[in-house]
Amino acid sequence: MFQTLAYKHLIKAAKILFLLIVSVFIVYKLFYAFKINDLFQNYDISEQVGSWFYILIVLILMILNWGLEAVKWRQLILKFEFISFKTAVKAVLSGVTFNIITPNQIGDFAGRVIHLQTMNKWRGSLVTVIGHFAQVIVTLFFGLCAFAYFAEQFIDFSFLLPIGFGAIIILLFIFLRLHDIYHAIKHWPFIHKIEKYVNVFESFSASNLLHILLISMMRYLVYLSQYYFLLQFFKVEIDLVPTIACIIGTFCVQSVVPSFLLLEIGLRGASALTFFTIFSNNQEGILLAAYSLWVINILLPALLGMYFIYKVKS
Repeated sequence: MFQTLAYKHLIKAAKILFLLIVSVFIVYKLFYAFKINDLFQNYDISEQVGSWFYILIVLILMILNWGLEAVKWRQLILKFEFISFKTAVKAVLSGVTFNIITPNQIGDFAGRVIHLQTMNKWRGSLVTVIGHFAQVIVTLFFGLCAFAYFAEQFIDFSFLLPIGFGAIIILLFIFLRLHDIYHAIKHWPFIHKIEKYVNVFESFSASNLLHILLISMMRYLVYLSQYYFLLQFFKVEIDLVPTIACIIGTFCVQSVVPSFLLLEIGLRGASALTFFTIFSNNQEGILLAAYSLWVINILLPALLGMYFIYKVKS
């Protein structure tokens, strides 16, 4: 009894310490490293922005964005453990919180699997990888389309595009054939040693994975729409096609450059400026749109995820 009680107190203290670290890190990076408050204060909100209806749409789409991700993760996990949609939402938002202080979304796996009751945590993490794999394929595909646009308009590197699209086709083939690939390699000595974990890959048919891919594409389009509406709010006036190409290019850079999520704030600003300043001189509006997307899509869900992490039973 004493050990059990001591263990619970230790876990509770660890949670509180983790949440304090995340909170301090957020405040430091936002207000001291990137001075986001100064950027907003120097911008004349009353004169330099569009309709606030855009912000309402972006907030609604944020709920849809993470709702789709919860649906996707739940469908993957249901093969091994029943979880409700509510639990899936808690898990996804907890993953966002863990991402704050971990590189390249590694914390997402830990944040999600702590909500699993019966499934092995390593197996749960590998299932989560499948969902991330689908999102990467979608991001890279749209990214190549955007770079094809820029190649046609500005710099001719179109000779590289067939290689890129060929790589996407290979990734898509691997993703949709995970079941067959696993069966082809499961007798390898190394695979045999970890079979009890990696055999989760044989549970997903091509139709299952295609459904996951479609949800990933829907989520990507929601995210793209949010960015577009924020650009309209901050009056970054660019024609529709180049605006979409710039958004997609920015997303692609963010996805392939290794970074901490909070360090990604600076990356978001730099990558957005690289693309959008080709068509617009409204640098403040470009930065505010990029930062606002981060605040709405990452910071707000992460704050809610902090509560869900604290409430997880030890």
